[in-house]
Amino acid sequence: MHTDLEATVAALNAGDHVHAHGTDSRGVDTPRAGYLLAPPRPETGQRQAGRAEGWLVYIGRRGDAPALSNRLMIYPDTGRIAHTPEQDLSLWRATTLRETGASSRARNLRIRFGGPATRSAVEPTQDTTVCVTYNTEGWYSLDAVDDSVTQVFECRIGAKIWWAPLPDAPVRVLPGTL
Repeated sequence: MHTDLEATVAALNAGDHVHAHGTDSRGVDTPRAGYLLAPPRPETGQRQAGRAEGWLVYIGRRGDAPALSNRLMIYPDTGRIAHTPEQDLSLWRATTLRETGASSRARNLRIRFGGPATRSAVEPTQDTTVCVTYNTEGWYSLDAVDDSVTQVFECRIGAKIWWAPLPDAPVRVLPGTL
């Protein structure tokens, strides 16, 4: 196996906060962030090109039990895993895109995008400032606001995402609250 990955995995213990990129139980390339629920272990996994050696990890919320839904295979040629500090989740929300204020009429809506909020995504897997734009036929494009303006994600208004307001975003003040 790859010595860099082997050294990184050997330094990890159950309970460590990590960010990983690997293959889920369906064979889908998946990023995950959270706590290691069990010590990583060497495992042979099924890939498109046959069986391959890798590391089996379980990543989820603190206190979750290892399960098929939080299982991830890390392969030396495509996977990665790193010990990371715990995230401050107080600003992050896992809601539908609609709750960000997105609509077909909204213009210049900017948010912090943390990735899709799937059942296995217990916390954001990225932190990218994006501009939300209505494309057409019910699709929304979340584009990076840097010079590249690359599309980071595309979804419908009802898609569940991790997001946070930008620190400089205006705060709505209700009449009569001052």
